[in-house]
Amino acid sequence: MGLDKIKKTPCGFCFVEYYSRADAENAMRYISGTRLDDRMIRTDWDAGFKEGRQYGRGWSGGQVRDEYRQDYDAGRGGYGKLAQNQSVVKKPHHEKFTPSAC
Repeated sequence: MGLDKIKKTPCGFCFVEYYSRADAENAMRYISGTRLDDRMIRTDWDAGFKEGRQYGRGWSGGQVRDEYRQDYDAGRGGYGKLAQNQSVVKKPHHEKFTPSAC
């Protein structure tokens, strides 16, 4: 399971090993694109081990895809890390609705 580089908490991805390539191909074919806890599952082949990549593939230690995310997702830590650092995105605006009396 992928861990946050600093907090060492799960960050939404994992690695799964299969006994045969055919089993791995079937898992990718049938699991990719499905949903788990309202999140889309995406499968990729592992690129292999590289020193320094133990906590993810991205520059900040997370997944590359998450770093460039411009949308706000509280379940994934808000905005992507690069977007947070560059302050190029606005936080979602939550208005308080008060019904008026007629």
